[in-house]
Amino acid sequence: MADLTDRTNKTQNFCSFSYMPLPKNVLLYAVLIAPGFVSVMAAISLAAIEDEKSEFVILVWSMVSSVIIDTTVFGVYQWIYEPFSNFSDLTNFFFTPHFRTDLIGLIFIFSIFVGVLYSIIILVDLPEILRNIIQSKLSTKYNPNQPWENFMEDANSIFIKTTEGELFYGGVKEWSRAGRPREVRIFAPERYNEAKKDFEPIGRGEMLFLDDAIERIDILQYRKAQPRWKEHWILQKIRGALDS
Repeated sequence: MADLTDRTNKTQNFCSFSYMPLPKNVLLYAVLIAPGFVSVMAAISLAAIEDEKSEFVILVWSMVSSVIIDTTVFGVYQWIYEPFSNFSDLTNFFFTPHFRTDLIGLIFIFSIFVGVLYSIIILVDLPEILRNIIQSKLSTKYNPNQPWENFMEDANSIFIKTTEGELFYGGVKEWSRAGRPREVRIFAPERYNEAKKDFEPIGRGEMLFLDDAIERIDILQYRKAQPRWKEHWILQKIRGALDS
């Protein structure tokens, strides 16, 4: 009987020991892991990423981001104050003298900042810049995007020939991403008038062309400055093709 009582007491002590720190530890782990997910989701939202990413890829990038964010925050703290010697110091960092909501808020703000940096890197297409530098000496070029997206990224103003044989001209407002049906939205659109042999405004601010209506697209003006003679030459070539 005494032996049974002793086992019962040991079991109660073990349960008490393992259960009491659990809520604090779970909260601490959540604080350490969550920043990466916040930064990655902020980047996806701000950069308007439409490509579907697998849950595994998002998980990996979130975990890597959490390591970067946590290392930066704790590194700055140790540089300013004192180093952490064990795990309990890390716990005290968030729970002494009480639960530090101010520190959680700072980490959350820093996570958003990291997400903004990610989105800027994506929007300026830093990988493309680095890829061009690396491949500048190579005869073969590799690009992960499809020709449609690469083509539209260079376009500032375009000609669109529809499947009905009409020709429109306008500035590029937006276009669909690679892997999706071709869709182009132009502003200040003009339609080619067969009788006048010239383009004329159609009185609309913008027009949207869907994939089924697009037969061909030609670039008149590139986003990067092109010689004026080249733009004039392209325009004359297209008009000559229409008149013939």
